[in-house]
Amino acid sequence: MEFMGYVGWTSYWDCVYYMSEPVVGSRLMKHELKHVEQMGREGKLVFTVKYLWYAATVGYWDNPYEVEARAAENV
Repeated sequence: MEFMGYVGWTSYWDCVYYMSEPVVGSRLMKHELKHVEQMGREGKLVFTVKYLWYAATVGYWDNPYEVEARAAENV
């Protein structure tokens, strides 16, 4: 994951994995926990299909799930 530029990711089992320390209270933690919330709100299948669709059509940066997660970093 690290070689692809990821420093954290969220699994389907409501677990968040981080490549660096410390993360408690960090922007990265808030970002990844927003993805946990999004999966709970949308359902994992719908989230995945929509996430992949957005990634293919508007890219990572403009993906609405990523936009929402970045906004959560500053809360």
